[in-house]
Amino acid sequence: MNIILVDDETAMLDILQQVIQWEELGIKKVYTARNAEQAKELLQEKKIDITLCDIEMPKESGLDLIEWIQGLYPSVVNIILTGHADFNYARNAISLGVYRFLLKPVSFEEVEQTVRDAVEKIESELVPGDNRTQGKELSAVEEVKKYLEKHYNEVITRNDVESLVHLNRDYINREFKEATGYTLMEYIQYCRVCAAKKLLRETQDSVSEICIKTGYDHPAYFSKIFKKRTGLSPLEYRNSTEKQEKSVLL
Repeated sequence: MNIILVDDETAMLDILQQVIQWEELGIKKVYTARNAEQAKELLQEKKIDITLCDIEMPKESGLDLIEWIQGLYPSVVNIILTGHADFNYARNAISLGVYRFLLKPVSFEEVEQTVRDAVEKIESELVPGDNRTQGKELSAVEEVKKYLEKHYNEVITRNDVESLVHLNRDYINREFKEATGYTLMEYIQYCRVCAAKKLLRETQDSVSEICIKTGYDHPAYFSKIFKKRTGLSPLEYRNSTEKQEKSVLL
């Protein structure tokens, strides 16, 4: 399991990261964020099971962040850390479904026990030896991958992806990135460039024609993406492959 520590105090993050024996608690990876924005980016990119979050942060509070998490990643177990023993904070946290509410200064033993309890909670919700959750994710990624490879030249919307696997797009994007190394958009671009390279090698279609066939509306944008991924413009790529073929024939 993975955890993210969210606190605007760098010293607090460093201490928690270094002092707590995370592996002994069943935590494989510890991520850190100094504000809600950084935390959201990590939650969308990485597989996070538990959050340990301070309430008082600039711009967005920990409660704002948890409300966002609950909307997109309801399976994440959220633990609140705060320096204010205010009942209203606790009441709001409870209403958001927060698992535990820890008051600063908190002992390392209390943090460890709370995280240990959270890990046990997550594990208890799975049938022993049952990999259905993982299978639903690994199979969802494969299903999306095959869909993108087949429909790369079409307009693919958020609803298309969500309807395909019945999962939130941000969630499947995170799982897809972890499994393949690509975001959904990056993989679409990869498929389109691969198709474009094949057309440039095997046909005499113009760049504009290939642009349309691979799902792009504007040749200039298509050429920009192609060069970004290959280091060559479409015409430079075609010329280089033609030269290679001639040298082989000679």
